[in-house]
Amino acid sequence: MTDAAHRRYWSATRRLTGALLGLWLAANLGLAWFARDLDAVTILGLPGAYALAAVGLLLMYLLIVVVHAVAMDRLEARCLQASPRPQGAGPGDAGP
Repeated sequence: MTDAAHRRYWSATRRLTGALLGLWLAANLGLAWFARDLDAVTILGLPGAYALAAVGLLLMYLLIVVVHAVAMDRLEARCLQASPRPQGAGPGDAGP
């Protein structure tokens, strides 16, 4: 991988991680900020803040992990396709 491609890869990785951490922070702080207002709403017979904290945030965390894994797989595949392979290296070669 060239130096420029390496910098683009890590730049994209940092942007993705920063965006997902921002989403995580917004979800956590948003739930705490609006907890009193959410308690007026009942979700599945539970106070809204409790229901969102018990179920909603766990699903949000799972979504964040899945998005990160899929996006990183795509980014790594794209970078590997763009990088030139050493002479004689095939798709299954592990190297010396």
